[in-house]
Amino acid sequence: MAESIEAGVARLPETDVTSGALESYKLITFLGRPAIVLTLGTGGGPSSGERSHKRSRPNDAGDLRGGDGAPGGIRQVVRSMLRAQKLGVLVPLVYDADVVSGVAVMEAVAGPRLRDLLAAAVAGSESGSASRPEPEQVQEQQQVVEPSAAAADAAASAAGTTASKPLPPELDRTATLLGRTLAKLHDGGQVHNNLSGATVVLRENDGAVVLTGFSRSFNTIVALDKAQDLAALETALLEEAAAAQQPQRAVIFATQVFDKVLSSYRSSSHLWSATHNKLADVRRTTGARQQEQQHQHATKRAKRDAEEDAAEEEQKEDGATCGE
Repeated sequence: MAESIEAGVARLPETDVTSGALESYKLITFLGRPAIVLTLGTGGGPSSGERSHKRSRPNDAGDLRGGDGAPGGIRQVVRSMLRAQKLGVLVPLVYDADVVSGVAVMEAVAGPRLRDLLAAAVAGSESGSASRPEPEQVQEQQQVVEPSAAAADAAASAAGTTASKPLPPELDRTATLLGRTLAKLHDGGQVHNNLSGATVVLRENDGAVVLTGFSRSFNTIVALDKAQDLAALETALLEEAAAAQQPQRAVIFATQVFDKVLSSYRSSSHLWSATHNKLADVRRTTGARQQEQQHQHATKRAKRDAEEDAAEEEQKEDGATCGE
């Protein structure tokens, strides 16, 4: 297989990348087509991609060394992609795969990712906000309004100005298609388990939504698994938005996108009701877990600050003693 890959490859300037799913890959040209060579490892045995109740949910797929780690090996990834393709979900084409070396050659899908569309929407809203009234006019208006009312209006404006605007057409369409795609995948008994703004691609030649990053995908008919898949997408979008240059605007757009995904998912899935009920439970659990983590971080930060203050006081006392 290695010889066949090398025979069909005309290398582009090599770009070594490591994705969040522990997949190392190179951008190449395979038989005249843009492609990527992924090193997925040989993990994931004959039952990879199938539900195993002897393993915890995050570790179902097997790891790169065939153990019980989170990401799956080449068998699991390719099987999951082929199964998704049979369900009508668009995925990158698999040109070649070697189960011995754990190396696969797949289509390099050209087009912006969902996170790129979100970033463009935030940038567009930022440029649009530049055409607001002049500061002098705003100050004159604020002088007429009582201080408390002015503060309330400002807070409402900051929270609702962007929310009242519709999503850009391309982003709205992408969210709608993504909801339909996930409905097909879940109704067919499979979850992606790695959804984020980086694993959803809008193909540039026809505008179709393509799912990538199947290293954690597995088969299931459990509504809880499907709800966790959706909740993971929401969490990933919000985390990516929180790390943006304009986090407040980005979070608003990310929330709108996920709401659009859910709306499209609801209208396209035949099994939406059970998933919806479990999604509410998952959101509550996730919120409680996040609050606990924030409390733990705050406790650690306070303890660290106290230790630093005590060390500074000790240094000052030592300095005063030496001066005497």
